[in-house]
Amino acid sequence: MLFKNDRPVNFCAIPLWDDLLEEQETIDSRSPHGISFSSLRWVIIAPMPIGRKKKALVHIAKEDLRLDEESYRQILKGVAGVESSARLTEEGFEKVMKRFQEMGFKGLLPYPYHPVPRGRLIPFGSPQGLESITENQQHFISYLLERLGWDEGHYQAFCQRIIKRPDPLTKRDGQKMIIGLMAIWRRQSRKK
Repeated sequence: MLFKNDRPVNFCAIPLWDDLLEEQETIDSRSPHGISFSSLRWVIIAPMPIGRKKKALVHIAKEDLRLDEESYRQILKGVAGVESSARLTEEGFEKVMKRFQEMGFKGLLPYPYHPVPRGRLIPFGSPQGLESITENQQHFISYLLERLGWDEGHYQAFCQRIIKRPDPLTKRDGQKMIIGLMAIWRRQSRKK
């Protein structure tokens, strides 16, 4: 693996196997595959381009910052040295996203530095769903209530409607409440 500033760099290296066919002395019985890799010549190919999800994120940032095509291309050229997101490498992607953040891009979440619910929905009847609500779930519910500006009465009425009790007691109840509160929060933030 190649390193730059003590960080791995995404390069693709291909051994020249033709050398093996011509020179039988490169075969080494001590290596697991019978090949002495120290005697091979390697060809280093250009850095690997980023994937489609990262390209999509670059375009989302472009739209979020309301950049015209010319400004967007100037940023790509100036920061990463490319003219298209299709040619961005991992290192270039990091530089471009850092520049977009300096310009005000916050990411895909309204509050990117606050935790978000992770994982899958606990299936109905699963013993894991009957465990007590976690501290992280309680903190996240408190955060959502603060963002929504709800008082205790409003929250308990919502709980009664969703989980048929005034407060969530289990992990599954916590998930239901978080999903419901996030849906309301998204709807309210779209109206603003």
